[in-house]
Amino acid sequence: MTLWPVHAFVDGLAATGVRQVVASPGSRNTPLLMAFAEHPQIELLSHLDERSAAYFALGLAKGGGRPVALVCTSGTAAANYYPAIVEAYMSRVPLIAITADRPPQLREVGANQAIRQLGMFGDHVKWFYELPIPDGTVQCARHAQAMAVRGATLAASSPAGPVHLNYPFVEPLVPPRRDEVPELVNLAPPAMQMGPSGSFAGSRFKRLQEALASAQRPLVVFGPERDASLAKVVVAFAERTGLPILADIISPVAGSSQAVQHYDAILQAAPDVMAPPDLVLRFGAEPTSKALASWLVKSRARVFVCDETPLYRDALGIASDVIAGGVEFGLSDLIATLTTSAQAYMAAWRHADDLARRFIERFCADHWFEGAAVRATVAALHSGERLFIGNSRPIRDADALVRPQSGVIVDGNRGASGIDGLTSTAFGEALASGQSTVLCIGDVSFYHDTNGLLAAKRFGVPLVIVLIHNDGGGIFQHLSQASRPDTLHHFTTPHGLEFQHIIEAFGGRHVEVEGVQALMQAVRKGIHDAELTVVQATFANEASTHVYKRLFAELRHELERGMAQ
Repeated sequence: MTLWPVHAFVDGLAATGVRQVVASPGSRNTPLLMAFAEHPQIELLSHLDERSAAYFALGLAKGGGRPVALVCTSGTAAANYYPAIVEAYMSRVPLIAITADRPPQLREVGANQAIRQLGMFGDHVKWFYELPIPDGTVQCARHAQAMAVRGATLAASSPAGPVHLNYPFVEPLVPPRRDEVPELVNLAPPAMQMGPSGSFAGSRFKRLQEALASAQRPLVVFGPERDASLAKVVVAFAERTGLPILADIISPVAGSSQAVQHYDAILQAAPDVMAPPDLVLRFGAEPTSKALASWLVKSRARVFVCDETPLYRDALGIASDVIAGGVEFGLSDLIATLTTSAQAYMAAWRHADDLARRFIERFCADHWFEGAAVRATVAALHSGERLFIGNSRPIRDADALVRPQSGVIVDGNRGASGIDGLTSTAFGEALASGQSTVLCIGDVSFYHDTNGLLAAKRFGVPLVIVLIHNDGGGIFQHLSQASRPDTLHHFTTPHGLEFQHIIEAFGGRHVEVEGVQALMQAVRKGIHDAELTVVQATFANEASTHVYKRLFAELRHELERGMAQ
């Protein structure tokens, strides 16, 4: 039964309007051929020669005006698609080339019919993706469905053109029949609703309008995002409808009136005190909060993902509906007419948020730890100034424990969430914006980009760096790796480095501080002096672990007691 997700993949194509599939015979594409043959909405057309098959599919797509899929076995069979793929790209014709493949362990070892198929059509496709080997799980099936929807949508979206999906399979290659897979009954592909940017077709938002009208616990999730105009519309929409916003620290809506400031801390400490949502409206990239991600998956809510393109972001695989393009205009049109019953849900979130805020303020006043230092850094900034937050521990502390003042611009490298190049990125933003900028960063991240300090002198860029120094990798004390103390040092990477002389060599000033007020004063002085200033707060790794555990244990007690009243 491991191959049954291939049926979900075919369902995804059919749901996006694919009705014809041109296939050539082979062995490795057996799962696909059988799944397409059994689908009630798909016409499977067998064509013996792959080169002719591809051109035949090209003609079908031209004549029918909708995407057509191609399916072949592995090896040189796929290479025969190339001429028609080039023609489809140049002529803007929607083709979906699905090439079966050997699994990775049979590549580059001389296995029969195993060639380099990944990206083999180069720049002549709009998008390439290799699906995972089917493993028989619902998660794998959902992912296959979503990628099929994305591929077909991208092929048809303007400008139309071909996409390439490479699908590896392991033997045995015969999948179960559709009627032998009960999981398919409850596995619906994401409903993709597309519209050109700058226009609004009301029918695309009809499903959202109907869902919001009947929802009892709707909310907005706003991940990392830089689009201020989108943020403005979403905030207005949430204010009009009464929806709570769970906003990532790196988003323009984090300080808005509808934003729940401490949702991450609440969900880390006591996720069960909040009733799960029944409808989620999601914007931006994947949120930083892992507690939020886990809570959303368990909620089984209907999830509308709104994105500017069909390359929508849904790492959790929970999207039920996707609205691509023209989101701002659609929401603006809905604001005037939509009513919801979200007031009680918003009131519950406000109550929990107020309990969390007061507790965190007291706790951080009584304990000096990494989280308190991050809070002090954010609190020191004024409207019109910028904060760049490093990955790993700092971004998580900022997301859970604090929100900036209105007018403070917050950013970070959350695209790939690496710890390299953070200092240089902050220097670049400071130079481009001309605004006073503070970088809050961990010591391992700082070590990775000490060469970036050269920008201070070379380009005359002032920067204040708050260096959270716990001698390496403190976040791993809080993760599963901590259960193996015998190998933990390979993750925490204690380096024993002191950075003062390095900082001074680049013309900077190094200041060590302890306590909230001392850190805030040092940050303000650094901004005032307009020079490279590194404010270092030092902590012991193991001691901090106990502080965080106490923080969330006591917060849980506070929330359970307060929400029960």
